[in-house]
Amino acid sequence: MSLRSAILFGVIAFYVTAAPPVVSQESCSTEADAKCEYEVVQLCQRVAQPPMVVEVADTAAKRERGLMHRESLAEHHGMWFVYDEERPGYAGFWMFNTKIPLDIAYLNESLTVVKTFTMRPCTSVNSRNCPAYRPGVNYWGALEMPAGYFKKYGIQQGSQLQQCETQENNR
Repeated sequence: MSLRSAILFGVIAFYVTAAPPVVSQESCSTEADAKCEYEVVQLCQRVAQPPMVVEVADTAAKRERGLMHRESLAEHHGMWFVYDEERPGYAGFWMFNTKIPLDIAYLNESLTVVKTFTMRPCTSVNSRNCPAYRPGVNYWGALEMPAGYFKKYGIQQGSQLQQCETQENNR
């Protein structure tokens, strides 16, 4: 091996062993102690009603985590599940590892509510024993709020939501 080759080999070996490992920026998981960072935005239905402060689940890992392991939600707080493409009506949500009852509104591309359910926590340790809440119609997103919220604020099939003018972003 020539001196030049030996130096090049040593430099390459140094960088390969000294380089930090590649870490996924998506550190969100379904483990109870995992920490996920969400963008926070506000959704509005009507001017006279308080805005809904929602965490945006816009990646597969964040959507899978959802509101698992939460003990409570503050008033007017929830989660908005956003997809890049239309989801089939047979693809629903479940409540595995979710400790609080939730309302869910499935939304079309223009944020019109196409179906709602009230979902109960699933206490089974086997995810296969948890029921799925399938809307039966295609959708582009879903909004989860504390159970009873939709009835209290009149959110139902046909309700039109939108992002509010003022945004609160916490990353």
